[in-house]
Amino acid sequence: MWEKVAHGVVRDRVSGIGWEAGRITGGDRRVETVEQRGRVTVTKRVSISTPQRSVNLGYLAITLPRRLPHMVLDGRSNGRGMLVRPRRDQRLDLEGDFNSHFRLFVPKGYERDALYVFTPDLMALLIDETGDMDVEVRDDRLIVFRPGGFDLSNPATWQRFERIRETLGAKALTRTDRYVDERAAQPLGSVAAPGDVGADGARLKTRLPWGVWLGIGIAAGALVFAGTIVTVVLTAIGTR
Repeated sequence: MWEKVAHGVVRDRVSGIGWEAGRITGGDRRVETVEQRGRVTVTKRVSISTPQRSVNLGYLAITLPRRLPHMVLDGRSNGRGMLVRPRRDQRLDLEGDFNSHFRLFVPKGYERDALYVFTPDLMALLIDETGDMDVEVRDDRLIVFRPGGFDLSNPATWQRFERIRETLGAKALTRTDRYVDERAAQPLGSVAAPGDVGADGARLKTRLPWGVWLGIGIAAGALVFAGTIVTVVLTAIGTR
């Protein structure tokens, strides 16, 4: 989710120590790249336009003490609010009634790491505090998303943010403070450093959007149709 909305524009960003909140929408965004060519520095600026209606999300991001495997909690109560959906074979079921509130997606081979993080007390806080939202653990951030955004002018929104930080955020910090991924690439004989995550765990694999599958289907259908025409023509030529 965070990777997708990064192509949008952050509006009304408010940040504090260890957290930030805001609203991400479509719009015009300027991307700048700097490349060093010998003694010459080349700066390129490109404007990217994202349709206004394609992205409209509110978010609260809490900084964690360590980098973690990429994990996504797809909230069942908010419909299909996710812009990008993980592949189904990365789905991990947890105990209790948690699965009736969220679909958890974890990179293959990192299921035990997810169980280390998502303890029963943390799962209970996720249900109580963010049951109507989607949640993403990405690098050293815990991010909660809400399709349509938050009303940042409403004091109740900020009260809820504070409660999420003090309960869910605090528990997530204690659960991840000592996390180490032993599969992170390290020199032979050395120990994985805190904050490193193996390449297989850094990002979930995502599904192709339905529009891409539709395009593939149309293209395949066109090829089949064209092949049928060619076969008919060749057959007709052969009978002359």
